[in-house]
Amino acid sequence: MDQYGIPVERKEMKHKGRNVIWSVGMDKCLIEALAVQAKNGNKVDKCFNDKAYTAACVAVNTRFNLNLTSQKAINRLKTIKKRYRVMRDILSRDGFWWNSSTKMIDCESDELWRRYIAVNPDAKAFRGKQIEMYEELRTVCGDYQTPGSSEEHSDTDGTESYAGASEYMHEESQDLPPPRDPLRRPSKRSRNSDPCQEAMLVVASSIRRLADAVVQSKTLINTEELLKAVMEIDELEEAKQMYAFEYLNGDPVKARAFMAYNNRMRKMFLFRQFWWWK
Repeated sequence: MDQYGIPVERKEMKHKGRNVIWSVGMDKCLIEALAVQAKNGNKVDKCFNDKAYTAACVAVNTRFNLNLTSQKAINRLKTIKKRYRVMRDILSRDGFWWNSSTKMIDCESDELWRRYIAVNPDAKAFRGKQIEMYEELRTVCGDYQTPGSSEEHSDTDGTESYAGASEYMHEESQDLPPPRDPLRRPSKRSRNSDPCQEAMLVVASSIRRLADAVVQSKTLINTEELLKAVMEIDELEEAKQMYAFEYLNGDPVKARAFMAYNNRMRKMFLFRQFWWWK
């Protein structure tokens, strides 16, 4: 199992006919690229669109000097999702929780671990192992999608074929839903509802929307200025410029830090984020 929480059998990249055996670095690059695409709105209803897979392939091909197609990325994501479900199933059980400090799955007792692994052998790969890319895996393999994404135009991307019902003990479950918003107005009115209470709910909902708008305005980035700043970086080829722009555009915090630097510091910032460019 590698440091990203993705169990692998081989550490080197090999070609076997038309099949490609993915290395640790290739997996990390694919997950990072797809996480960026998800934050850029290219993941709707758990499915990535063609644009996301094309950008991910550009990232992997550029770094490893390959010529992979989008279908290769789709097939690899099936495997990654299959392994992610094992981890997600562990964390859904009582007595298990995620430790963000150690980046590991903690358990209340060794005996519980042993009992769980006895029934779910695949879980053994996650016991006592660091999962460095836990948040990226949740973004790529979970239900993450950018606010306002429409589900009406989404088609399956082919990665949901690994339902795992026969291989795993429990049926596939979705990520835990967010807590119910106490300020959200009920969809149906009770016959004996209090008009005063309903009015207060409406006011509270309006305040919440206003607060959300203020928070959103603080995270907005001028995409034209960001793209211009990236393109001004010396010795950065076009494919890397595209990848850097999409990465920063999907992370407002890092984008604001990048824009605050001068040109020399911006170049250092990018090469620190993407160390394999050196």
